[in-house]
Amino acid sequence: MRADSYKIAVIGGDKRQVYLAQILAARGYDVAVCGLCENVHGERIRETTALAEALEQADAAVCPVPFLRSGRITGSYEAADMNIETLFKKLPGQAQIFAGNIPEDVREYAERKGLRVYDMMREEEVACRNAVAAAEGAVAEAIIRSPVNLTKSRCLVLGYGRCGSALARLLTAFSCQVLVLEKDRVKAANAFVSADGIVSLEELAAAVEGTDFIFNTAPELLLTEERLRHVGKRAWILDIASAPGGVDYRTAEALGVNAVLLPGLPGRYSPCSSAKILADFIEKRIEAH
Repeated sequence: MRADSYKIAVIGGDKRQVYLAQILAARGYDVAVCGLCENVHGERIRETTALAEALEQADAAVCPVPFLRSGRITGSYEAADMNIETLFKKLPGQAQIFAGNIPEDVREYAERKGLRVYDMMREEEVACRNAVAAAEGAVAEAIIRSPVNLTKSRCLVLGYGRCGSALARLLTAFSCQVLVLEKDRVKAANAFVSADGIVSLEELAAAVEGTDFIFNTAPELLLTEERLRHVGKRAWILDIASAPGGVDYRTAEALGVNAVLLPGLPGRYSPCSSAKILADFIEKRIEAH
């Protein structure tokens, strides 16, 4: 299908959606926007004040990453009809929906209505490229927050998946001492090649002592009360796992441990690069149909 005959609605979200609308328009698509975090103008871009208007004759809806937060489409907006009910009711049949971290019940409901749904954060090509942005954002947060240099510091990375491995490579480039905890044997073996040490769950409480930075990428509660008691007062825990993260935050606050959950780092630190990753994926799927 020719780009100039394909209509895309870009809705909600953070700065990534602003760049995404601009990139798609520059590639020749007709773009309608609603509920973006700032105004966006340009040739082939039409701003709307209602979701129903943005979805008129749309061939695809590009929704935020993550798609929902507290049951609402992610973003700060004033449009009264900015909700999933309007999205599924007004989007034409056989249209495509692109978003990230889509709840399974929402995905199933959309597919029953004949819509083609793509969770971009489950796609390997997107997730791998996006991990770089998340890792860079985590490093930026570490530098901003801590009173000690990141360079030559002692760092512990929890999880060695896409984000964990990208983060470990960056920290190594800063001449950090990098320890990794990874329960999967194959991933742990890969980490062993480049990290300065591998930590087991049984060793985690001892490992956090004397550590300057703890980066959590694992979507499970690893930093429990017992382990948090060993974290130093100047250390920082930077949690980039999906909410609710991997830290007992109530206990961390009570103990005076520096811990922060950092969702949406790509949208904050590299929204343009992240938007291009999403645009490339969206365009491939459009061309495939």
